[in-house]
Amino acid sequence: MNTRVVAFLLLFSDVIFVITTSSISASNNETDYEALLQFKSMITNDPYGALSSWGNTTSFHFCDWNGVSWNLSFLRFFSLWNNSFQGSIPHELGRLSRLGVLDLRYNKFDGVIPSNLSRCSNLERLGLSYNKLTGSIPKEISFLSKLTLLIIDSNKLIGGIPPVLGNLTSMQVFSAAFNPFGGSIPETLGRLKRLEQFGCGGCNLYGTIPHSIYNLSLLTIFSLNNNQLIGSLPSAIGSMLPRLVQLQLRDNQLVGNLPPSLSNSSKLQLFEMGNNNFSGKLEIDFARLKDLNFLSLGNNIFGSREADNMKFIDTLKNCSKLDTLDIFNCSFQGELPTSIGNLSDQLSFLEMGGNQFSGNLPSCIGNLVGLTTLLLDNSQFTGKLPSTIGKLLKLQVAIFTRNQFSGPIPDTIGNLSSLNLLDLGYNRLEGHIPTNILQEDSIATQHTLAYANKIEDCLASTVKIGVSCSVDSPPQRMDIENVVHELQHILEKLQHI
Repeated sequence: MNTRVVAFLLLFSDVIFVITTSSISASNNETDYEALLQFKSMITNDPYGALSSWGNTTSFHFCDWNGVSWNLSFLRFFSLWNNSFQGSIPHELGRLSRLGVLDLRYNKFDGVIPSNLSRCSNLERLGLSYNKLTGSIPKEISFLSKLTLLIIDSNKLIGGIPPVLGNLTSMQVFSAAFNPFGGSIPETLGRLKRLEQFGCGGCNLYGTIPHSIYNLSLLTIFSLNNNQLIGSLPSAIGSMLPRLVQLQLRDNQLVGNLPPSLSNSSKLQLFEMGNNNFSGKLEIDFARLKDLNFLSLGNNIFGSREADNMKFIDTLKNCSKLDTLDIFNCSFQGELPTSIGNLSDQLSFLEMGGNQFSGNLPSCIGNLVGLTTLLLDNSQFTGKLPSTIGKLLKLQVAIFTRNQFSGPIPDTIGNLSSLNLLDLGYNRLEGHIPTNILQEDSIATQHTLAYANKIEDCLASTVKIGVSCSVDSPPQRMDIENVVHELQHILEKLQHI
């Protein structure tokens, strides 16, 4: 338990709080002592007894209390992360004027953030994420001139992002995702010239992204997923934000093209732009993004009638670390380039459904031996399914539904012993089902047949109930109580399939 209480890891940004504990010398600690006891008195539930050691002393020394560290006899580090504390955060914490780090993440604290935390004038790192805090961010927080890290994700905070946070010019990390703030992104945040990580996904933010944000040239993480943001990206974004490692703008209402200058953000690993209204040809040179691991562009309008509208696939072959590629429903047209087979053998997830491809699925798809998921539904492919699919021995999910594939199912699909889901519906396939797909020792087949048998049993039971309710003789009809009971039983079965 002591290890859990004292351990201190920042989840969102992978930033580790490094605290040095020095020797203790006696001093006037009465103020800190009383503030800590007041904090304990406000806790309504301490299921792990993490605070049981607090107050078991006749002096004002508290160096042995769980979660408390000292520096030069003054309380500097206070961490109670990852417990199940309930209750409000007491205002008395504002009396800890020497406090440098306060970490109360992963608890069940409710109520508001105390405004008088602003009196902790030496506070550098404040972690309050994954609690049940309500109200707004106190404007007084802007008085904490030494604050470098503010982590308040996953609470119930409202009232928008206060513009006065732009006064925190020492800030390096601001993470406030999954709070129902509402409002727009303040222009004043552009003053945070030292900011490296900015995360406000899922905050009900609307309006445009202020141009001043793009001047924060030290940004490595820029995450605004799942808001209602509008407007377009500046053409020079890649030159303005050259250090980006993660760019996440998924699930907004952004428009325009993806600027080719993003090729200059050469450190990008995670590039997530799906579910917007981006359009125009993709002209980013992905070959310059050698560390790219995750590329999600689905549900945009990148396709065109130009023959080279998928030329960007060629530039992805240098991304040797690419694990995920999602270009679902992007209006791409024409034949899928054979360069698709030159993608990384580390690629495990490939989604290309919902486009307007023509011609055959290239046989070189079999080169992607790392694939576990292949989604090609509703893409207008024609011709035969390539037998090279049988080389994808790690494949677990394969969806080919709603195309125009014809001819027989390749026997080589029977080699895919890891396959759990195979959907070939709504095509023009013919002939017989390869016998090796139906072998009794096939794990995938056993899973599929078990699933089908359970569905069949539930359907049969439902039909029987319908028949029992329809007989002419009232005494022989199933009464309503039994009908409800049987239907509930069927529903339970379906929920466990």
